[in-house]
Amino acid sequence: MGGTNCKRRFLKKPYKGIIIILISLIVIFSLYRNSGLFYRKGIILPFSLHLNRQEVYLAKDEEFRLFVYGINKRVKFHSTNFRVAGVNFNGRVYAYQTGKAFIIARVDGKRLKCRVKVIDINKERLNLEVGDTYRLGIKGPAFFAKYKSSNPNVATVNIFGKVKAKNPGNTTITANVKGKNLICNVVVR
Repeated sequence: MGGTNCKRRFLKKPYKGIIIILISLIVIFSLYRNSGLFYRKGIILPFSLHLNRQEVYLAKDEEFRLFVYGINKRVKFHSTNFRVAGVNFNGRVYAYQTGKAFIIARVDGKRLKCRVKVIDINKERLNLEVGDTYRLGIKGPAFFAKYKSSNPNVATVNIFGKVKAKNPGNTTITANVKGKNLICNVVVR
């Protein structure tokens, strides 16, 4: 009887290790897939035909100018998802709503891509009572944000975006994602 229990425990341990390794590989691959390294095809030479950015993060309702290095010819721009991000004939990108889109630039039969990620904060203004909490989050394709409170005596925020009201007053919570600052104004009564 004791020998069969020992065999069962011994058989369960290897499966546990395999499951942990598989989950780790899935997480690493998803992080790599969502990084700019996955979409980059190679090293960009200084005088080659390329866009000024291969990946850009934009806050909702923000604009960015794309242009092609190394040419003096007409370029045609278009977006793969015009609901998320649109582009005009000059290469000015407009962020409409959260999500991902590719901006394609066509010149001399070549296609140049820029991946656009549009992000936003889930709440721009909060009214809290002393002792209340609220979880701020980032809408769109962003995994990690750095949160900071301008006045920690009024309200604090942890690394997961959980805001806790401490004392009456006003403060600003800033979420930084890849250099973009998203702001939430907090009023504590």
